[in-house]
Amino acid sequence: MLKEKREFLKPGRTNKEERLNFIKFWVNYMKTHTDKEWSEQQNTIINSQIK
Repeated sequence: MLKEKREFLKPGRTNKEERLNFIKFWVNYMKTHTDKEWSEQQNTIINSQIK
């Protein structure tokens, strides 16, 4: 079984820094995850909203 590496969002001291940290986190996420992984995660979110 593969162990999943968890990535955490770095907290910011200001609202602006918080938003910039989120953007950096999200860009890194998109670069390091496949489209298939992204699709499966989105499917989970959408299906949970329908239930």
